[in-house]
Amino acid sequence: MKRFRWFHVEWPTSIRTLAKRIHLYTFEGESGHGFFIDRVRDDYLEARYVERIEYTDVVVDPFGKELTFERVEFRQTLFRASSTAPGLELIDPPRNVQALMNRLSETMDFEIAITPAVVDVLLWSEVLQNVGGISSVVDSLQIGALEIEPGIVAKVVVKGDRDVRASCTALTQARKFATEKIQLRLASPHRGTVVLSLGGSAALSSEDSIEHLMQPLRTALANAMRAPKR
Repeated sequence: MKRFRWFHVEWPTSIRTLAKRIHLYTFEGESGHGFFIDRVRDDYLEARYVERIEYTDVVVDPFGKELTFERVEFRQTLFRASSTAPGLELIDPPRNVQALMNRLSETMDFEIAITPAVVDVLLWSEVLQNVGGISSVVDSLQIGALEIEPGIVAKVVVKGDRDVRASCTALTQARKFATEKIQLRLASPHRGTVVLSLGGSAALSSEDSIEHLMQPLRTALANAMRAPKR
């Protein structure tokens, strides 16, 4: 399973200038955090944010004596900054990415705003299928805040062995709800699933390479974010 999460940011400089700014915050041996740049092109760069975490492990031996061990851990977050929307892509991100967001903002003298790429997941999936050319079936759909009656809401997961969108429409009818997550089962010649979430994230599970999915996913997300709300 490979996870991706996108954020909306408009870089005020070219990507190559951004790379130079990030390079000023390169991770060094004893520093608590910093960057490594892996690749730079005119329209995107790929890099890693590294955090040095120090902590103490305490264990108790069979005689009741406490033993302490100093530990050092290096946490890395891979990311891709691009000149096209949404602008920032994280690969297998940790739960808390605030340190990375703060550091990236610092490289730009705190003149940028980095926000989650909130998107209509149904529209994202439609664009991915129609424009991206990714043949798939929507076999699972999670909706939240489904209003059963005033003051009472439900979270529902609709699953099936075929497209579940019509069944979901029949279930929700005129009720208020929010589509939170959708699963696409890839059709031949590809095998696997793509789970899209409204917070601008995707989880990919495929029996073959996922590289063929990445550019269509990015393009479809950008198009869905630009589209007027339905």
